Amino acid sequence: MTRPRGSASTVLLLAAGFATALPAPRALEAQARPLAYDDYYRIVGVGSPAISPDGARVAFVRSVVVEEANRTHREVWLAEADGSDEPRRMTAPSTEASSPQWSPDGRLLAFDSFRPLTGADGSGSTWFLRMDAPGEAFRIPGLDGSPIFDPTNRRIAFTRSVRPDGSPPAGPELTDEERRIVERFDGRAYDWMQFRFDRRGYLPDPRDPWATPPTQIFVLPRDGGEAIQLTRLRVDATDVTWRPDGEALAFAADEHQRDEHSYPRADLWTVTLDGELTRLTDDEYDWGDPVWSPDGAWLVASGQVGLDVIIRERWDHGSPNDLWLFRADGSERRNLTESWDLIPGTPTWSPDGRHLHFTANVGGNTHLFRLEVARGSVEQITYGDGRIGSVSFSADGSTMAYLGQDATHPADVYAGPVGGSGRQLTAFNADLLGELDLRTPERMLFESADGTEIEGWVIPPVGYRAGDGPSWLLVLNMHGGPHGSYGNSFSFDFHLQSGRGFFVVYTNPRASTGYGEAFRWGTWGSWGDEDYEDVMAGVDAALERWPIDEARMGVTGYSYGGYLTNWVITQTDRFAAAVAGAGISNWVSDYAVADVPRTKETEFYGTPWQEEGLENLLAASPIVHADGVSTPTLFVHGESDHRVPIEEAEQMYVALRKQRVPARMIRYPDSSHGGWTPWRYLHRLYSTMAWWDEWLTDKPIS
Repeated sequence: MTRPRGSASTVLLLAAGFATALPAPRALEAQARPLAYDDYYRIVGVGSPAISPDGARVAFVRSVVVEEANRTHREVWLAEADGSDEPRRMTAPSTEASSPQWSPDGRLLAFDSFRPLTGADGSGSTWFLRMDAPGEAFRIPGLDGSPIFDPTNRRIAFTRSVRPDGSPPAGPELTDEERRIVERFDGRAYDWMQFRFDRRGYLPDPRDPWATPPTQIFVLPRDGGEAIQLTRLRVDATDVTWRPDGEALAFAADEHQRDEHSYPRADLWTVTLDGELTRLTDDEYDWGDPVWSPDGAWLVASGQVGLDVIIRERWDHGSPNDLWLFRADGSERRNLTESWDLIPGTPTWSPDGRHLHFTANVGGNTHLFRLEVARGSVEQITYGDGRIGSVSFSADGSTMAYLGQDATHPADVYAGPVGGSGRQLTAFNADLLGELDLRTPERMLFESADGTEIEGWVIPPVGYRAGDGPSWLLVLNMHGGPHGSYGNSFSFDFHLQSGRGFFVVYTNPRASTGYGEAFRWGTWGSWGDEDYEDVMAGVDAALERWPIDEARMGVTGYSYGGYLTNWVITQTDRFAAAVAGAGISNWVSDYAVADVPRTKETEFYGTPWQEEGLENLLAASPIVHADGVSTPTLFVHGESDHRVPIEEAEQMYVALRKQRVPARMIRYPDSSHGGWTPWRYLHRLYSTMAWWDEWLTDKPIS
């Protein structure tokens, strides 16, 4: 049926001009064996690099999986930016620690750690280390939230939830009989339309400030004291940032937060130390991530047209997310990236105010870019096959720290001059990587059915040698989103597949990010059309290049990739087995029970009670096309998934069983859409491999 990744080493290479090549981690020793399940417990993660103001040291988070406890343990570590010493642990191994950040003078290092306290506070989340003198971690009196340091080092701001003054509204007067009934009620009652939120279950009424108190901005002296509340809004103050002179702050707040009929659409505000509020935007854009220019005269923020507008105007595409420049009073607004066709990350100003630096996906890589504010021109700064992220700059803008990874190396911490060579500061995984045979992906550029160029990759199986016969197996992997992307980053899943003898194929079909706006919105209103053709063209390209047994191919994905897996098996019988993770099967039934209804009303032009909406939702629903499905399929799903409720898997599972197609369902209790414990993550991988063993490896060679 066919229907439609020891010791520190310098690893950045200079390219032409000021451009910098992406880090190429140090060469591995002779490799011996494929990746195994238990290697997951040996991989050390790094994250959240924060360079000191003077550019001399980098704080970061080191994470390990504690197998016996079925959890991840995190600590704050410190490395010298010049690589002159080995990284060292800064926080106690008996506690969790994360989110390091430096005070403007570099004398304090703040970090998050929930530790028991004696006294009325009970526990504390933000702790500090003195970096100019040894000593134990301490708290700053009066600080009740993550610190936002005043650039002048005089004050600290933070946000916390605040209930309204007074007492909560009195409920109805009840008789003793009625009170007993009410007190014994162990369920939930709500009258809020958007009642689901992933990882939290059913929400209290967001309109009730006693049930969902808004976060407000507070300020206190740098060494602690009485905190002064600056804002008294009915909604959350987010994305808070200080003006360089330390006399005011900018933030975002969504006045529509307590309107169940409105999608998120935040505006930008400023507040002075005496509580004077100024609203900078009042339009139909969704604004966020404001950053002040060094002189405090300008702001840059990210902005995109709100979903309310897109739905009302029936756009045939989504809104670009651009960087906008305007004066500190909100005037003279200008789109800096209007003519740039990628998605900019949160920017950082250069100290001279001439440039902005940010990261962006470009194809299967993530790189650093520099924007000249005066002209709006964008220049790529890093190059190479890999992804960088979490970039942190020194106070003078000359040095940066960041995470770098590629397809065969998990992320490590790097530091070096902006526009020059960098140094690898961490190598926690060197011993493990030296044991492993990890095959390097080969890039494919191929044409889809309509001639559109698509990017993809193939990881050959461990043990494969050029010239081997056509008896190798293939697994097609499809990413989530759909507005996400695969690329040159480390994937435990992919290397496990390769180690088990599979050609691992993964592509970025239409709707993927990193290829421009037209490509990003290429499946608008038509999920399952062009994206399906794109991934199938990737399979055909792999078959032309490598000796793959076409009769023994598998297909899998999670979230959107799970949806696309469900779709693929209704359109073709070319795959001998499938594994669908948390995938939509019925857009109509999903409409009212998912925590993101926006997808249906934007990309499918309506609701199930509107003719066009119903038509489009049904047309893109795999369950509607399930007649004649023949692919043995494993469904894996979390029972507390509110992004894609488990009923979506149940429907396709029953549809296959009704037609006597081999199908199995694995349900994970208390697991949300993205919330996987280490044990459950490995069990999902194991179950997937067992399914391939059953339906692919045991099939006769064609």
